[in-house]
Amino acid sequence: MCSSQSPASENKPLRQGLGLTLVELLVAITLMGLLTVMAGPAFSVLVQRYQADLAASQMVTTLNLARVEAIRRGGGVVVQRLEDGACSRPDAFQDWSCGWMVFADRDGDGLFGPGGHPGQAVADQLIQVFRVSDGTRVMRSQKLRSFSVNRWGQLGGVNLGFSFMPPNQRLDSSYQVCSATGGRVRKLATVASCSGS
Repeated sequence: MCSSQSPASENKPLRQGLGLTLVELLVAITLMGLLTVMAGPAFSVLVQRYQADLAASQMVTTLNLARVEAIRRGGGVVVQRLEDGACSRPDAFQDWSCGWMVFADRDGDGLFGPGGHPGQAVADQLIQVFRVSDGTRVMRSQKLRSFSVNRWGQLGGVNLGFSFMPPNQRLDSSYQVCSATGGRVRKLATVASCSGS
């Protein structure tokens, strides 16, 4: 009577499945839930900071694009805040929170018009539109709804400044974009000042 199994192996129970028990699964789900609840507010702040940073970076891109287009076209390029029904923001000219556009101002009036109106000889040409994430507040330092860029790439308006505030209104998540008349553009933390650009 020779047996291939040793007497010690006969007493060990065989484990049928190699998966998790119900208790182990419930503990893992509970831990994941707790970690999610604890990380939620920090993640929200991170997302809002990213949205404000993105809007500020879009403004830097806008100013550089407007300068390049103005030099290429010999002037006549305008940056104007968006004013459409798709965005409900206060009508103050200082509030650019809906976004902005860059266009070639062919009719010379400084405001975007699609053309085709009686008495309007030429239609303005849209170059680029930039929209801002909901909740991000963009304020211009001057109460004007547009500014022009001349043929040398100089921005109209002395020391243009824009502030970008996330919905949570945290200063450590805010940015400023500053530009001197000559066209130098800087993106700064809000604690910094645009003066002396």
